[in-house]
Amino acid sequence: MRNELKTAFWKNALEQLPPEVRARHVHDIEAAERWELALNRWIEAVTQVKNVLGRVFQTPRSAH
Repeated sequence: MRNELKTAFWKNALEQLPPEVRARHVHDIEAAERWELALNRWIEAVTQVKNVLGRVFQTPRSAH
């Protein structure tokens, strides 16, 4: 079994499982980590786009 996990949370989750269960579910845990990392990247990208659009369409506050 190759341990391809990157995050401490998922590594710890896998280590906490009994060996017979670990072998059955290692691919599920690896998939869950990939989903989490992809979701984090998506959230970061959306946040960056939101920040850029906020700067582009910002109205000056000293117009009065």
